[in-house]
Amino acid sequence: MLIAAVETATPTLLVHLERLAGQDGLSLAITRQRGNALGLASSSSSSAEQGALLLRGSQLSSVAFVKQLAGVLPSDSGPIALDRRLAVEAADAIATASMKLAKQARLLPAVLLVPSAPLDHALTITTAQLERWEPSTNVELERISEARVPLAGHEDCRLVLFRDSRDGSEHVAVLIGAPKSAPVSVRLHSACLTGDLLASLRCDCGDQLRSGVKQLAAAGGGVLLYLAQEGRGIGLANKLRAYELQDTGLDTIEADGRLGFGADERSYGVAASMLRHLGMTRIQLLTNNVEKIEALRSAGIEVVGGQRLIGAVNRHNARYVHAKRERAGHLMPAINLDEIL
Repeated sequence: MLIAAVETATPTLLVHLERLAGQDGLSLAITRQRGNALGLASSSSSSAEQGALLLRGSQLSSVAFVKQLAGVLPSDSGPIALDRRLAVEAADAIATASMKLAKQARLLPAVLLVPSAPLDHALTITTAQLERWEPSTNVELERISEARVPLAGHEDCRLVLFRDSRDGSEHVAVLIGAPKSAPVSVRLHSACLTGDLLASLRCDCGDQLRSGVKQLAAAGGGVLLYLAQEGRGIGLANKLRAYELQDTGLDTIEADGRLGFGADERSYGVAASMLRHLGMTRIQLLTNNVEKIEALRSAGIEVVGGQRLIGAVNRHNARYVHAKRERAGHLMPAINLDEIL
């Protein structure tokens, strides 16, 4: 099967794909979350969240329309008028797996499909290669480089960079002070350009990053794993799309779903592998997110205790923090939105 990400489609590419598809025509695969946002339903499938939907019809000959279906422009990402020529059915395993490729490329999970197409001049990927992206507790990492890097919150720090062999993504372990042998105090922090670097008020990430360094230092030392998982795993471009949707009144989880993503697209196999590389398999975790604790335990890391990490709440991030507590089950104090907003 030949696939092309909708987000990268051009009129020229679409004409070429249509020619290859012939009488069968093009198909469009989207996630079930995106299908729900568009008001679509499959009559031939259950409501399994991980399934994908396959759309067929003459309307798919328009780049503008397929990009509207994918939600490339957030203003176009709600329910839209669809005529009866657009058929909806459950996608097969290959089409569903293609969502993983789009997500790993930090693109919207929507792809155009041409079955049985000639694959000359196309980049090919095998089923075995696709399976490497299945959630794993043991990700193959390479320890690339390290150096002493004094930080404002604590000067005695060393950074160790790891590279994921699957996609070249880079993750950094920040060794703070002199961590005790075991259990080691650990913080998992997903990268957030807007919060960590630009001090955005729309989230509590930057505050948690700096507070985490201080708390680990105060505990006598620890490790902060800085993971390349921007926007809970959807990437910076899609996070900004979600922000635009949040400005219309959606919460952070609803906005991600409108774009076709799950509530949290992260996995923590990389974090577990980093800890094993560092010889730290018995830890105390600095987190409000119980899913992180469960994920590390499932990966063979012994989590024996923990501590909450509460960031500052303001009128710009109150709805975001409230959604994390109420929708994602984070262990955080209740927020009275009426008082803050």
